[in-house]
Amino acid sequence: MTRSISDIAAGLEPSRAGSPLLPGSRLHIIGVGGTAALAAALHAKALGLSVSGYDQALTGESAAILSHAGIPVGSAARPEVLQSCTALNAESTVAISKAITSTQPNHPEVLLARGAGARAVSVQQVIADAAATRGGLLIGVGGTHGKTTSTGWVLDALVRSGVNPSAFVGGPLAAELGTPAGSPVHISGEPGFLVEADEYGGNFDTYHADRALILNVDWDHPDIFADRQAAVETFARWATYPAKSGAIFINSGDQGGAELAAMLAAGEHHNVYTFATSTLAGAQGADLIADVTSRGAGAFSVTVRHLSDRAAAAAPALRALLDHELPIGLLGAHNASNGLGVAALAASAGGSADGIARSLATFKGVGRRMEVRYDHGSITVLDDYGHHPTAIDATMETIRQRYPGRTLLLAIEPLTYHRTAALLEGLAQSCSAADRVAVAEIFAVRDLDTTSVSAADLAERIAAMGTPATAPGTVLETAAALLPSITPGTVVLVMGGGRSTELAVALARGLTAAS
Repeated sequence: MTRSISDIAAGLEPSRAGSPLLPGSRLHIIGVGGTAALAAALHAKALGLSVSGYDQALTGESAAILSHAGIPVGSAARPEVLQSCTALNAESTVAISKAITSTQPNHPEVLLARGAGARAVSVQQVIADAAATRGGLLIGVGGTHGKTTSTGWVLDALVRSGVNPSAFVGGPLAAELGTPAGSPVHISGEPGFLVEADEYGGNFDTYHADRALILNVDWDHPDIFADRQAAVETFARWATYPAKSGAIFINSGDQGGAELAAMLAAGEHHNVYTFATSTLAGAQGADLIADVTSRGAGAFSVTVRHLSDRAAAAAPALRALLDHELPIGLLGAHNASNGLGVAALAASAGGSADGIARSLATFKGVGRRMEVRYDHGSITVLDDYGHHPTAIDATMETIRQRYPGRTLLLAIEPLTYHRTAALLEGLAQSCSAADRVAVAEIFAVRDLDTTSVSAADLAERIAAMGTPATAPGTVLETAAALLPSITPGTVVLVMGGGRSTELAVALARGLTAAS
């Protein structure tokens, strides 16, 4: 049984197009440690609002970023801060993470806000309002997989081209882009705003984008999407804005993307442009087609072989890239395909051919995407956010290419009980491609039922497919269990969207201490 947007966003005002924020107005954010909530807080603070927050499980990194920005954060453990930063009234706005509204609509902080008469909106609404305050183009990057890396990549390409929009990216940005380093935001004084557009629970409905990119459409979030077709229909709703009045680039080499493009074309949306790599069926008739060439060890290059006149008019800088082999700095065939979309979107938003080419070749990615945590004595520990079978497949294929002949140990923290239960067979099949697997406890978020499946169930299914698998416990218990068994020649790939990064850090520290 799936849930509706109204279930997920219980008590929040309906999504709307962004409207300018008022400097000096009062904003309190519940669940401020979440990535989008943290971005909302930082952008609102930079625009002159009086911002405070609440979070029961704030990480050290998020706490440091909020403190640096001068944003007070309260919790039940810090009642004196909580009392001082929640002086709300009918003129105040409270932004609430849907991780809270979807499972705790009567959370004490939510009730406090209601009692004060404050307006309740999503954190995405605050980001859209920040974009409206900045003015200029609203640029969005969507897709089931790869959108965080690709949003950061578009930002890098635009900045290298002399275009400097503010941005929200769903992961930690490096020092040259993050404001501050490690945060999910880039703050600029110039017009324009780039957003990672997340499809969950209507999160992207408030982003009425002028330019957009959709990398792929897969079945994920089984609590709200019954199947891929439901996801395609949701993406079509969001895509209507740029398709009517701006430009949207869709990967027709992806089956879901091809279905989406066809659906929009049937509705006579004239600003839809498709792209694909030449070996895929979806390349036939695409506006932008590129050959992909392996450079060895998981590295690739792309060469644009076809550019339609209409796409060239929408993204002028692509003309100068035609028939040039463009090295892709990020590893993996999936990043070669995504890089093609990044180039198209950046070109449509004012990016230059030189800036785009340099970014394709040199962009290092965002945090927790095949991030190297330890590399010494033929032992490597990688930290990756992936948690869906498709993402696991792409990442492990890339790791096998990058580290041929090495033993691949996968340590995975499944994300959400409902996803793990619905995708159990697919997850087991993908994980079984490793040489051995450790499954940490499932990370619960937006889960109404935490009894439907367990880490042990997933480990059992993986083992049944012929790959040794265990379920040692929490992420830290998993790290402790693995450390004695990690031998030279091993690549440890840590994956998960919850607290799995703590597992990677613990392994890196343990290996460093033992070396």
